[in-house]
Amino acid sequence: MWGGWEKNASPEQKKAYQLNKMDNRWGLMGQAAENSIMRVLRQHQAGNPMDAETAFETVARPFLREKWTQSKRGEWKNSPKQFCCLREHYYGTMGDEKAVAEQMSGQIKNCIVNFIEKVLPRIEAVTREQELPVKNPEMGGDPENITWNGVKMYVIPDYAYRIGGQFHIHDWKAGKIKETHREQLGLYAIWAREKFRAKPEETFLYVEYLNEGQVAPFQLTAEDFQTLEARIEASVAEMTEYLVDFDRKRNEPLPKDEWELASDTSSCQYCNFYELCKEELEGEV
Repeated sequence: MWGGWEKNASPEQKKAYQLNKMDNRWGLMGQAAENSIMRVLRQHQAGNPMDAETAFETVARPFLREKWTQSKRGEWKNSPKQFCCLREHYYGTMGDEKAVAEQMSGQIKNCIVNFIEKVLPRIEAVTREQELPVKNPEMGGDPENITWNGVKMYVIPDYAYRIGGQFHIHDWKAGKIKETHREQLGLYAIWAREKFRAKPEETFLYVEYLNEGQVAPFQLTAEDFQTLEARIEASVAEMTEYLVDFDRKRNEPLPKDEWELASDTSSCQYCNFYELCKEELEGEV
């Protein structure tokens, strides 16, 4: 996807950029749920309580309709960054669209209800002044990021605030419970440490599983930070192997023929970039 937005980019670069910008039904559902609950929270802070049905009808439904239409009409062909392209539409794997839409709507509504009943009571006293500023992609410009050990990392917490000397970071999840979510919250803890000098013992993390109505609160120890940092270093080192002369600053990828296929290709069918490797993958069958 390197340079795929440039006018003089090669067809392969442009295709990689377009595929990188694709979303999927699960990601879209999560965005709709998050947009809705944040509207509920903002209305609560303004003294105008909003119920779940109103939040769904005024926030989630219009959002879903707009993105779905963009994807179906192929508006993303003019601007992959501006318009939604759902992977299921692109690769023809959506199935029964009516059933999919009903499932998504039901799950989003459930997420909103659980937020109002189980999450909002825990954070309803938080004021806008206590919230930590987080730049998300919808705001335009460069999203929230930190530079750690010379590496720029985009880290965008869903909701963060400070009460006294304590930092609280929440991550909204509209899907299934996964152990990997703890590592994602760990990155947010590093963000708080680097931007606000938050100490491990002062940082409280919450994975909010909205569909299940459950919360997984935890803290990281100094040893947890070391383990996570080692994993980041290893990941960065692995990605650096695919750069010309291993030059991170130059950030130029090796030619495609020097990128080997994944050792386990069983998951390739779910990858956004399947089209770029399709010929090689089908040649292995």
